[in-house]
Amino acid sequence: MKAAFISTFASTIAAAGVVVALLPAAVAALDFTLGAGAAQNCRASATGISFNAGAMAYVEPAPVLSVDDYGGSRYSPSRGNNIGIGIGYGELTGEVAGFCLGALYRAEYLGEASRDILDALVGNHFRRPFDVGRTYGLSLSDESFQADGLRLRRVVDIKFSDEWSASLGAGVSVLKGLAGRQESVSGSAVATSGSYAVGTATWLKTDTNLNLADFNPFVAPGTPSGYGFSTDFEFIARSRAGYSIDFIVMDALGRLYWHDVPESYRTLDNATVSYNADFNRNAFVTGLDSRVTFVQDLPRNYRLAATLPVVSELSAVVADDLIESLHFPSVGARYGARGPFGALDFDIRTRSLSIEGGLPFMSAAITSNSFKVHSATVLGISLQAFHTW
Repeated sequence: MKAAFISTFASTIAAAGVVVALLPAAVAALDFTLGAGAAQNCRASATGISFNAGAMAYVEPAPVLSVDDYGGSRYSPSRGNNIGIGIGYGELTGEVAGFCLGALYRAEYLGEASRDILDALVGNHFRRPFDVGRTYGLSLSDESFQADGLRLRRVVDIKFSDEWSASLGAGVSVLKGLAGRQESVSGSAVATSGSYAVGTATWLKTDTNLNLADFNPFVAPGTPSGYGFSTDFEFIARSRAGYSIDFIVMDALGRLYWHDVPESYRTLDNATVSYNADFNRNAFVTGLDSRVTFVQDLPRNYRLAATLPVVSELSAVVADDLIESLHFPSVGARYGARGPFGALDFDIRTRSLSIEGGLPFMSAAITSNSFKVHSATVLGISLQAFHTW
């Protein structure tokens, strides 16, 4: 779980850093769409070019920047399952025959693990023994991917009345997979001493970057490859009085089709697990290594946001992001309907604050749930710009 998140999060930060100027858009706290809705940054009626890039990470049990050190001294997991989410996005878009065509890069991670397995891994890293007599519930699932490709979008403007109008955007992406991973662990182990536990568990790992030093040398080397697609939709309704509703669906249907990918399946049945890093595969006494073809469904992401005018150019904003049955509601305020603007948003679930500011041709936003960056379990950045000629 740790290694997968670190590599993916590093990629998301890189994606955000490549592009330093992008188009203004409302990016509230923990906006997992990263301003990439199908109706955003697409002005097919004008000749121009737009840039959009961002990265967002939320690691429930430990600060984002110290996750590679198992949380350091700030490891504080929830009692039940703990989640980790990392999303990175970068896109360069231009107008082509009334459509918006963009070159994009994506990197995403989604993981969930029980406190027991995290306690065991963190304790091992800091040389703390097993809790004698404790039953460790071994539950972990994670998946990630990196891909680049092309995205074609079209935005249709609709006028309902003199008061209300809307924009409907739809996009289709063709993706080339750069890396893909799916992993699951389930079972339990009882600590018989500080150094050993007896347990029953299964471990399945499918990974294009699986360490082949531990892989069966009699299985053909192969060359992993993956191709796929994604579809996105967005509906924005606006009134002349300043009210608006924005509904986004990212990856409404998205898949990566992987071929020739290393897969390792391991089981242990009432066997002894030694005290070693990551419950390494040596403890899993039986198993099977192979190369497989599999389909990776891209997690669907929803966002619903509403803007309500308060006074003059001040508006209230309420929103909710939904990813894998997890809700991230937020409330905030925005000043400036046109031209320069500033916005503050507070995410209720993670207690994170987003600060955004922009000009007519560019904007930037940062998100965190701690003024001390090294203590933050949420970190995000978004940069956008647009130029017409």
